[in-house]
Amino acid sequence: MKKILLTLTLLVLSIQTTSAQEIYQESQDVYSTEDIFSKVKAYPNTKVLIRSALSLSGDLTIETGDQDIAEIVYTKKAKTKSKSQAIDFIDLISADLEVTPDGIRISLRAPNPAPWSGTNYSGRIELTLIIPDFCEVEIDAMHFNVEAEGPFDSFSIPQTFGRIDISNVIESLNIVASNRKVSASGLSGDIYISTTNAELEVQDVTSVDKKVELRNDNGDIVGSDISGELFIRTSYGKIELENLKLSGDNNYIRSEYGPILLDIISCKTENISITNKHEDIELNLPYTISSSLSLAVEEGGKIEVTDLKLKPELVTKNRLILNVKDGETVINGSIRGSGNIYLRGHDTGE
Repeated sequence: MKKILLTLTLLVLSIQTTSAQEIYQESQDVYSTEDIFSKVKAYPNTKVLIRSALSLSGDLTIETGDQDIAEIVYTKKAKTKSKSQAIDFIDLISADLEVTPDGIRISLRAPNPAPWSGTNYSGRIELTLIIPDFCEVEIDAMHFNVEAEGPFDSFSIPQTFGRIDISNVIESLNIVASNRKVSASGLSGDIYISTTNAELEVQDVTSVDKKVELRNDNGDIVGSDISGELFIRTSYGKIELENLKLSGDNNYIRSEYGPILLDIISCKTENISITNKHEDIELNLPYTISSSLSLAVEEGGKIEVTDLKLKPELVTKNRLILNVKDGETVINGSIRGSGNIYLRGHDTGE
């Protein structure tokens, strides 16, 4: 009997030693574990799902490589008044990496509600995920900032309150954020990005046969080097896009209470519609464009056209209809309320 009890005691001590986590004070009221590691077998083109409890927040960094593994490195953190309470909080947080029938899943767990919910305290995870190239990534982690660099086949964050910075997505990108900045670059395929009350920035987008849809409410949309069929909409923020190569059937750019500045260097589209309310439209077109333009402002507004060879068809105080060359692309620009339209020609690449 004594031998059995001794064996059980040693087993319990072994389990406690294995599960124990070194916790240190990182800064005032912030406590952290050391790095924790986990990895599984994974392959290119696999599906990667990341899910988090609503009570958790943190930072996710995603990198790709040419090895057939998925690896996570993470720390668990607690903001609280004492180390003993931090230990209690951290013990409730876990990050699990597991293989699924179609890929891998990372589960970030904590109680809901957590003991820090509704307080000035918090439980967090800072996690780096390394996966093979060309994976399909989906993230359901409402309160996490995400920084990711591909190549990814696709990337989706259906809803988030975190800051987003993503690059190198090949087939499709879907981001719906609230109240935080979204940055994306090196994109192709179908693009949908939406945010509110913060800047939306895109660069280096090539979606010649697909749609690029950008939406914002109470924030700017800025970008450069974009090719594709555009659907752009914002309010109470500017739209400023440079080096545009427009394609597809119809391109729509809408704003309210924010200026629109578009620098177009090529047009292979049938229609471009640009509307604004109580702010200006500034449109720069290449000399080589072939277009039919219809421009209209309301009382008190003005229309200025410079550096373009054109054939006027209708000239009134508040409206211009004119052709440049053969009029292949139809461009409609209008402003409701106060605002002016400025149309300028330039050499391609200026």
